[in-house]
Amino acid sequence: MTENMKSKLLCVACDVIAQRGVEGMRTRHVAEAAGVSTALLHYHYGSKRDLIFASFGYSDDLAIATIRSRVDTHANGREQLEQLLLAWASDDDVMQRHWIVWTEIWRWSLFEPELRGMVAVRHTRFIESIARCIAQGKDDGSIADDVNIADASQRLAACSDSFGDQVTIGLKSPGEARVALLAAMDHECPRVRPRAGS
Repeated sequence: MTENMKSKLLCVACDVIAQRGVEGMRTRHVAEAAGVSTALLHYHYGSKRDLIFASFGYSDDLAIATIRSRVDTHANGREQLEQLLLAWASDDDVMQRHWIVWTEIWRWSLFEPELRGMVAVRHTRFIESIARCIAQGKDDGSIADDVNIADASQRLAACSDSFGDQVTIGLKSPGEARVALLAAMDHECPRVRPRAGS
């Protein structure tokens, strides 16, 4: 199978998960939507479980690539942090689908220790991406020097996760989530106040 076909199958699987949930997804749904035989799908992804694992990795990698394209690496740390958080709360179709997939996978990982490990690794990467922006902001003077990087990163990641879940089930709009995230960022990473007389 070509890489293009693999990407197509995983993209379709993510669509099916977003429409039906992990429990409602069947491999035949994916095969039908992708226009391939169930036998071909099972040849490359031996079970529904294998397909779900691969789909989660595909969705997260695609989301991260989308985020990276929206963060200006020439901006200061605080600006990069804002761009990062707002990109995760985007109403872009890729991000909206990923939030559903992420929410489903997070729930399913309760019963799948191996999947729980994958979730933990990827969530740690998310926290680390926030931490890098904060560290850069402290270095370039755009974020107050007394901000605790580890604590602020954990709390901002938790806010992003919670608001993402709320958007996914319709409690918040993406716009409301972005406003809430900016308020959280202002609280955790206050702007550096100019010195008196400067």
